[in-house]
Amino acid sequence: MRTQPVLVTGATGYVGGRLVPRLLAAGYRVRAMARSLDKLRGRRWSDHPSLELAQADLQDPASLSKAVQGCFAAYYLVHSMNPDQREFTLADRRAAHNFVSAIAKMKLERVIYLGGLGGESPDSSPHLKSRAEVGKILQSGPVPVTFLRSAHILGSGSASFEILRYLAERLLIILIPAKMMGTKVQPICIRNVLNYLVGCLEKDETIGQTFDIGGPDIITNRRLFELYAEEAGLRKPIFITPRFLPASTLGRKLAISLAKLLLPVPPSIAEPLLEGAASQMAVMDDRITRIIPQELMTCRDAIRRAIQKESLQLVETRWTDAGELKPPEWVHAGDAPYAGGTLLQGGFRVGIAASPDEVWPIISRIGGQNGWYYGDFLWQLRGWMDNLVG
Repeated sequence: MRTQPVLVTGATGYVGGRLVPRLLAAGYRVRAMARSLDKLRGRRWSDHPSLELAQADLQDPASLSKAVQGCFAAYYLVHSMNPDQREFTLADRRAAHNFVSAIAKMKLERVIYLGGLGGESPDSSPHLKSRAEVGKILQSGPVPVTFLRSAHILGSGSASFEILRYLAERLLIILIPAKMMGTKVQPICIRNVLNYLVGCLEKDETIGQTFDIGGPDIITNRRLFELYAEEAGLRKPIFITPRFLPASTLGRKLAISLAKLLLPVPPSIAEPLLEGAASQMAVMDDRITRIIPQELMTCRDAIRRAIQKESLQLVETRWTDAGELKPPEWVHAGDAPYAGGTLLQGGFRVGIAASPDEVWPIISRIGGQNGWYYGDFLWQLRGWMDNLVG
């Protein structure tokens, strides 16, 4: 096993946060890179003896060069589609050029990049085109790049899965242009994606190659919604293609605008993903299945597994992990797993320099005539509602 570390950019993101512990379990030394050391230290794997933490930003060449130094390989798992970065295409382009410049000065042997399928078509969404452009920029440098072009990733906590879940659980009737409803996709389970990412590092024949990765099923967007409804025990949604939603760019934009009103995902993230739903995403080259053989999980099994992890609150990472740094006291902030997308659940934690015997009398006096630490009127309103319904 190599003594030099492998760099994982975006280590606090959805994919990166799951890849790091798998690389460590496989025996690799890992250098996890993110913009915030506090977020890295908050991970369960942050104190692993084979792990190094690196604070760096792809928009900051100096910090990036320092993070890359001494590594033998690097995973590029960053893209700028987040709520505080509207111009994600420009940011992604600049980040990729900075990365190429940084690794050109180092003795890096290879880069593994996870992008998306469908970005080469003229009709592709700006998001998919940007992912494809990043791949070309990385490949233009002196270090060989393994480019994995992935279809939709199915997994608990992913933005794509959250969009599927919220729309299926909240809507009995879904208005959608016929073209989007019949678009064929080949989703892949997050477990299979991680196996490919780790496997590429172990297979020299993947160096400098481009591969399509997807699951065993090629299905329509409509069937994907139906599968979720079946596994979640819901009524299948009714799909309607009204005349005011033509199969045109205008129709797609109107459908996307309606969907964004119902989603917990910020518009800057939801819009590119929903636009991508109109693009065909099917594997054209399956060579990687012979180089890195594994049992590919069906869409039904991947959805079932994701639902189970959500219900048991065993989600390793979420799309919300990337981006803004939350206060360390925030244990959880998101959709309650039992609520079907209708209730926000929050949990907070803070250390107190006092014994339980000293703290409990104060806690026991909260409420009633003493009031609460926040929102007295709201608590009184809730009490009134409780009395009203008995």
